[in-house]
Amino acid sequence: MSAAHPGDRPAPTGHPAEPDPASPAPPGGPERPEGEGVPDRGTWEPRPAARWEDAFLSGNGRHGVLVFGDPDDDRVVVTHHSLVRPNGSEHARPPELAERLAALQDRLLAGEAHAAEDFTDGRPLQWVQPFHPAFQVRSRRPPGPVGRYRRTVDFTTGVVEWVCGERHSRVFVSRADDMVVQYVTGPDLGFDLLLDPRLPGAPGGLRVGRGTVLTADGALLWLRVGYPDSDRAYTGTTLAVVTGGRTTPGLPGLRVEGADSVLLLTRVRRHTGELDVVAEARALRASLTGPGPGPGPGPAPGPGAAGHETGHEAVGRGTAVQEAAGHATAGQEAAGPDDRDVPAPVPGPAPGGVPGPAPGGVPGPAPGEVPGPAPGEVPGPAPGEVPTEALHARLLDRHLLLHRPAYGRVALTLAADEAERALPGSVLLGRPRSPALLERLFAAGRYHLLSAAGALPPRLTGLWTGDWDTAWSGAFTTDANLNLQTASAVAGALPEVVEAQAALVHGQLEHWRENARAVFGARGVVAPAHTDGESGYTYHFSREYPLHLWTAGADWLLKPLVDHDEARGEQDPRLTSALAEVAAFYEDFLTRTDEHGQVVVVPSYSPENAPANAGRGALDAAMDLSAARHALCTAAARRPGPDADRWLALAGRLPPHRVNGDGALAEWAWPGLDDTYEHRHLSHLYGVWPLDEITPYDTPYLAAAAHRALELRGSENDSAHGHLHHALVAARLRDGERVAHALGRVLGGDFFHDSLMSAHYPGRDVYNADAAHALPAVVIETLIQSTPDRLVLLPALPARFPAGELRGVRTRFGADVDLRWSRRGARAAIRPGRTCRVDLRTSSGARPLDLRAGEEHVLTLGTR
Repeated sequence: MSAAHPGDRPAPTGHPAEPDPASPAPPGGPERPEGEGVPDRGTWEPRPAARWEDAFLSGNGRHGVLVFGDPDDDRVVVTHHSLVRPNGSEHARPPELAERLAALQDRLLAGEAHAAEDFTDGRPLQWVQPFHPAFQVRSRRPPGPVGRYRRTVDFTTGVVEWVCGERHSRVFVSRADDMVVQYVTGPDLGFDLLLDPRLPGAPGGLRVGRGTVLTADGALLWLRVGYPDSDRAYTGTTLAVVTGGRTTPGLPGLRVEGADSVLLLTRVRRHTGELDVVAEARALRASLTGPGPGPGPGPAPGPGAAGHETGHEAVGRGTAVQEAAGHATAGQEAAGPDDRDVPAPVPGPAPGGVPGPAPGGVPGPAPGEVPGPAPGEVPGPAPGEVPTEALHARLLDRHLLLHRPAYGRVALTLAADEAERALPGSVLLGRPRSPALLERLFAAGRYHLLSAAGALPPRLTGLWTGDWDTAWSGAFTTDANLNLQTASAVAGALPEVVEAQAALVHGQLEHWRENARAVFGARGVVAPAHTDGESGYTYHFSREYPLHLWTAGADWLLKPLVDHDEARGEQDPRLTSALAEVAAFYEDFLTRTDEHGQVVVVPSYSPENAPANAGRGALDAAMDLSAARHALCTAAARRPGPDADRWLALAGRLPPHRVNGDGALAEWAWPGLDDTYEHRHLSHLYGVWPLDEITPYDTPYLAAAAHRALELRGSENDSAHGHLHHALVAARLRDGERVAHALGRVLGGDFFHDSLMSAHYPGRDVYNADAAHALPAVVIETLIQSTPDRLVLLPALPARFPAGELRGVRTRFGADVDLRWSRRGARAAIRPGRTCRVDLRTSSGARPLDLRAGEEHVLTLGTR
């Protein structure tokens, strides 16, 4: 994890004591429903979420939601990948240091161990634009009788539900229509509805404008939030379709009384200038009559992606009540660390509709500054009245056509106890050795990874946060975390995740070129170690963390894309071009040699570690050597010709890895640099995982040294990503019990919230998606590994999981594999998409395996 101060953790989020499974649920609620209404692939709780970290999640890779599920105060926090708060870094550029590079190289080669500490332009550490939530769609009603309660999330559908007596709410984020859909039903529904920007950590100076416009079948609500000292803003629009009862507009929302059902459709846009709210409403309305726009390809919208407001067209009739945006003055609306100032709903209509905001902090109205839709401008109902139940079903069906097949490609089943499978997640988390827990976390991690990846890959927090103050800016930390989160994308048959990472990479290549030029005076590309998804410039660095010296990043980030091409048997020309640019960088950068004529990577940085006897900017870090070799050879293989000959020759002049005096693969191959073993990162083992440079089959000596390095590695601050990175490397080295130990540190370390999203540290400290998203990759690697010409079955199965089935794993030679195992043996069904011969590795040894496209091949393995 990239951090300015590794010893300084963000403030703990805290967590209440786990409810005793034997204690009673809320009045009228069940102690346990004995599987009733519990999805086969999903999780459930008998109580609403008290903390946003425990809220159930849904997402489509652009929009996300956190659903609390409180029947009396139903909160759905809406997020969007594009929502990052301007903090000045949007104007930052890489440091101009190229003219000083040669002098630095001379000093490091001469033995000045700390010379790189001065290789900076003197700027302070600058964080990227922080990711933040948009608002919460809030439905409040006077407390009433409590019925039988349950909240669930179904991973196979992406639907989050709560049921309380006869009231029922269902929320999902549509992949087909790119919007949040909430459907609430029940007898005599009555509540106050508002788009509430008051969320923890909201900065002062936000400019807030909002309004409500009645339509013939409900209302339109809109909320516009402008960032302080910026022309950038975001706008949320919610179309409410109400069946039965009465709706009344007011400030700051809408009152619904005596309704049978309410369908809410919500979208968020980040933009400059003003957004045409009427056009947004028309688009939401159009989704009720036909397919919506879908998420579409490409990166999340950046600044200026939406245009200025261009006027309104009269498309319906309504009554408008609105506030305009302005700067905060005394007595205006507040966004504080919590929502205790939100007015409680009162029975019956209040004067002016919905009660207004409480005094204090988020900027409220300055009349006349921001125009909203006027009466007669908001679209009315679609032709022919369709019941909301049918509208909701239509929207859900379109969504499921995309979500369900993607999620269902791979599944894990272990020999778990059925009674444990039926437990609430909060209870199951207290049983870390239960196969049912690993089974559910595998399913949850796959669901959350798919849900977080689309316009961009998952952030440090996936796609979700309920707080504006996100640890490490809620960004993409690329020197470890991002690739750990997406590690299961290829083998787990989630091309959507790889394509999201490709969108990030290809959308930033121009910035990567500038990094190479400014810092190294080179052609080609250099990736940053930290990005907000908009900027790919290298500006997040300091003397203590010289992240601008990290040159392995481009190869590291492109490796999943290479694996994806291998699995599908096609080459993306964009990737071929990007690899050629990486090779061009190394041609310009690798110009210094040692006394043996081997090129030296100088300066060289191993994230985020330092030699015990030198500065962080050093020479010949193992990760840099592996990355340069891989990039040059891969680029040459994809683009034969004179360039390829030069690239292969340069790769051949790189020094070999070094084995230190402890028998371990050295983190720095340069002689005299001593290892620092107590560290959370395992960058020096890049050649083991995810590369295939070091394997027990091809390079047994180096594999043994890598295993020794793994044995000596400490966990430093107990970061979840460190434990699971350790497990991934151990699996490649065929050490199942080391995998089990690392996995046990996470499962038994209280790393998971009730939502089954994870934390960065033990004790549910700091909301972070690393463990949740990386865990499926660890499981897959223990069971099935592949290269373009090799299949390894059951390489590192922990003894604590003696039986199970994993189906649908995608190999890099283009076959799908189902594997069933027990103490008596194993059976693998291989379905190749192309004809090939691979090296089969099992506990019985090695043999060639001939596969013919379209013909299933079944292997029966003996007792392990």
